[in-house]
Amino acid sequence: WFTFCQLKYAGGNWDPRPGAWTEIRHFIGTTTSIKSRQEKAVLGPGDAALFDYPFAILSGDSGFEQFTESEVANLRKYLGGGGMLLIDDASGLSGYGFDKSVRREISRILPDKPFTRVASGNALFYSFYMMPKPSGARQTSTYLEGMEINGFLSVIYSKNDLFGAWERNRLGGWLSECVPGGEPQRLQAMKLTVNIFMYALTGTYKLDTIHSEYIKKKMQEWNK
Repeated sequence: WFTFCQLKYAGGNWDPRPGAWTEIRHFIGTTTSIKSRQEKAVLGPGDAALFDYPFAILSGDSGFEQFTESEVANLRKYLGGGGMLLIDDASGLSGYGFDKSVRREISRILPDKPFTRVASGNALFYSFYMMPKPSGARQTSTYLEGMEINGFLSVIYSKNDLFGAWERNRLGGWLSECVPGGEPQRLQAMKLTVNIFMYALTGTYKLDTIHSEYIKKKMQEWNK
């Protein structure tokens, strides 16, 4: 069973999209074979229980305090041991509070692995849906950033408020407009979210030879 595991840190808004998980859980339950638990796990960066979950989320919309040395060491061990961290900047502002804090802390956790652009041919973009490009509630960046460990994307960073595309208000309508692309952009954000979860669970199996020619053809069509 898949558990939505979110990191709770000090000095910032660690849960800017609290209603997202309910919608994500319903969507992946009706469109994929993933079975998920209703309750999400909320853990600190230094919590030993983090190793019970292969996938964790770090989200926010403002700057936050530095992690302690023990928290940094715990996250380094977690990622080095095969764990995956999805980072989602809900602010829509590149180079400001949350983004600066993320880059500061990741440089401490993995000092020898700078962020790089995730290539459009990465298995992430076709782990379930065929995705031509990343999306979110905002289109702050045209690419995802990431860090690979042993050929696996251990850190994925979206600056496009990915979870902001999922929240609904009390009347069932969407809480946030997706800018600038509207509802087609929301659907792409939803598909990307599913792809990330699927990638966390299955890794790079879509890189197998049996898939490669079809994927190459589709990527060429998108890039025309």
